[in-house]
Amino acid sequence: MIQIAIIGFGPRGLACLENIILEVSNQSKSNELQLYVFEPSKNLGTGKAWNIDQPKTNYINISDHALQNLKGRETIHFNDVEIPSFPSYTQWCLENNKVEKTDGNKDFYPPRSQMGNYLNERSNSICAILIKNDILTVYREKVISIINKNDFQIINTIERAVKVQECLLTLGHTSTRDSEETKLFKEHSTNNDVQYIHNPYETTFVQDDMSNTVVAIKGFGLSMLDITRQLTNYKFGNFKEKENSNYLEFCAEKGCVSKIVPYSFDGLPCVPKPYGRIVDDLFKPSIQQLNTFELFLRNALSQPENCENLDFIITPFSEIVTELFIKISDTNCSEDEINYVAKKWLGDMKTTHRLVLDTKLPTVDYMRKTVEMARGTIKPSLDFTIGQVWRHVQPTLYRLFAFSGIRGELMKDVVDLDQSTKRYSYGPPLESILQLIALSEASILDLNYVSDPKVTTVSNGWKIENEFENNKEVIAGMMCNSVMDSPILKEFDSPIFDSLKKQNLITSVVNDLGVATRPDATMISPQDNDEVVSISVVGRNAKGSVLGTDAILECFSPETQDWAKGIVSRRF
Repeated sequence: MIQIAIIGFGPRGLACLENIILEVSNQSKSNELQLYVFEPSKNLGTGKAWNIDQPKTNYINISDHALQNLKGRETIHFNDVEIPSFPSYTQWCLENNKVEKTDGNKDFYPPRSQMGNYLNERSNSICAILIKNDILTVYREKVISIINKNDFQIINTIERAVKVQECLLTLGHTSTRDSEETKLFKEHSTNNDVQYIHNPYETTFVQDDMSNTVVAIKGFGLSMLDITRQLTNYKFGNFKEKENSNYLEFCAEKGCVSKIVPYSFDGLPCVPKPYGRIVDDLFKPSIQQLNTFELFLRNALSQPENCENLDFIITPFSEIVTELFIKISDTNCSEDEINYVAKKWLGDMKTTHRLVLDTKLPTVDYMRKTVEMARGTIKPSLDFTIGQVWRHVQPTLYRLFAFSGIRGELMKDVVDLDQSTKRYSYGPPLESILQLIALSEASILDLNYVSDPKVTTVSNGWKIENEFENNKEVIAGMMCNSVMDSPILKEFDSPIFDSLKKQNLITSVVNDLGVATRPDATMISPQDNDEVVSISVVGRNAKGSVLGTDAILECFSPETQDWAKGIVSRRF
């Protein structure tokens, strides 16, 4: 009997379960399989990001059109058990009247809880049958350690110890050790009548009446948008279109928050995705361009030891950008100049040039410019173009840089480059930026402190100071953290990973990345020898071994299949 444990059962855990059943169903000894799932959350398959109970104002950051790539599950015949097919996300939306009517060009961004319902139903449809047939046992318990015993792993919770031959970690967002600032903020909240929210997705922080509350938000990215909507139109008002305008206004209701004060290191807002497929197609490389780009990278990666820096990515990518930018812009710059600026900007995004949108513009003016670029009503800047083209090549990059073989330090540079583009490539729908502009015009969103202010604790909250503009200051009685920690192994605050470190079973790709794994997802030990310990890591915590980890489509990536195939090759 082959016993397999899956620890953490969000979307990736679901994908891995489906794949292991599918792979094992083709084996003559498929009846010798016992599965265990450890997941303390109420709902299977959702993870924290896709929690069913989250506010409807938390939206998916991928359009319904792009989500057509989330395929369904085929029927699986597992011995005498038939596991029914499950529809694709798009088909499920049709069957459940979840489709937003559009003109066929505009995209729709559904609530994240809607995706959560899809994932939960898909999970329940397979888990219920496996449980009924004694193939799967689900423990609603938190794992506190994994102990390696020769060819077995002991999975320990407070309630029990379970012995298995194979163990998979699909934990998603893992807590990291508190920074000195976080420790200070938590202690300040404990000792004073002020509120610090470290993880806004795990805490209910919106009160019935916030009309006298000033809320500071650390971070100016996608999570900040969710927090802002929870403080406003979730309970305390609504957005409506302005007359004779494509912009919005916010109509506040009783109890609405007094002021929201976001801030970040650079103060730069997310850039909206193109509004509609007609505009988006302007930034979409042709099949020939994508094929040439992929071939160039594959040739370089065929000898990974010869890849010295990021030029082997930036050079062919900039050529695509240059070709597209010449078509869609009205620039009189030469091809060589555009290519030069694109390369320089990718190497240093503080680069200034007349082709690049001025980051020193007032924040609302900057957002208005990006809104009009997203609508196609003004020509895009070069940085806007780079960000949108990067989004279109990301799937190719994610596949090529899974276990690419390049040295760890260079992989860190690849990860950093991808992260640096996310203000554009992972940008929100246009409506989100329109909402921020409306809240600013309503004097609820205060953008005077958005760029690297001085933040100090005071008895009645946090003092936020803009030392560069007339020494403005504001006191916030509530502080929300919206900065999600990077998956860096050395920073993990997890008893599971701590237990693996103590046994010298786990190492990172490089100092500031996640867990080093092989293509079959098994962990590489610090000794980097050929001995395989049957503990695997798939997903976000293996950042660096793989590149694409955060998007919902990546949860059903080929890496989940490779893990299942690895199990079959070792055990069946």
